[in-house]
Amino acid sequence: MSKAFGSHLRKLRKKNCKYSQLEMANMLNISRSTYTYYETGKSEPGQEKLKKLCEILNVDFNTLLSYNEPVEGESAVASTADNQDLLKLLTPSEEQLILAYRCMNSEEKEFISMQITKILHG
Repeated sequence: MSKAFGSHLRKLRKKNCKYSQLEMANMLNISRSTYTYYETGKSEPGQEKLKKLCEILNVDFNTLLSYNEPVEGESAVASTADNQDLLKLLTPSEEQLILAYRCMNSEEKEFISMQITKILHG
């Protein structure tokens, strides 16, 4: 996980349930500081806490882990080191997109990268 996950978690909390960090921590049976570490990227929740976060935020697992908005100072797409677990969850269509991208020449790859950036940043 990364700062991008923490930022995404914070946005989901504020958008979906409007609970405070303390309320979230209480529902997760953790300290407020531990929860704050989740949102700042200093720590990451385990499998059981991720499941509970999905319940609290009323989202599925993929929504909770589908974050692609960059945190200030980070690239638009987080590095694979930050997303190794997410890469294990690629759908067949996502795998096909990656394979197609790898077959492109450098100009085509640059064009696709620009289009993705436009989509991510509106």
